[in-house]
Amino acid sequence: MTSAPQPEHHGLFDRLAHRLAGRTTEPIADRAKERIGRMEERVRSSVMAELDAVSRSVRARAVQVRPSAIAFAVAAVLTVLAVALMVGAAVVGLAHVVALWLALLIVGIALLLLAAGAAAWGRNHLPPGPVLGVPPAPMPTHPAEELVHPWAD
Repeated sequence: MTSAPQPEHHGLFDRLAHRLAGRTTEPIADRAKERIGRMEERVRSSVMAELDAVSRSVRARAVQVRPSAIAFAVAAVLTVLAVALMVGAAVVGLAHVVALWLALLIVGIALLLLAAGAAAWGRNHLPPGPVLGVPPAPMPTHPAEELVHPWAD
């Protein structure tokens, strides 16, 4: 019932084969690691260079656009003030004909009707389909009904 003794040369052969394989594959593995490291560094440096170039471009464009943006902001603020003054003038002018509270109510309703009309016009002129070309979400490979949590009641 005893097993046959194994020849000693199998262990020696395995050790020699492992040593030989280690000697031949070690330089290849080291060179591969070195090349992968260099490739990672090249990719990292090229990505950083691209990000720096984009950042410089955006900053330069922002400097060019800044005066125009300030001018548009000033124009928007002045437009809001002018519209507020015109609404106030409409209320005061209408208050000479009717009571002040009624003049405010009439002007407020007129502004709400204008806003509703502008919103309806804008809604009717929207292009059909999803906004900004958002692709539809992919269907799951497994329907959610089939996925049951083990602790679910």
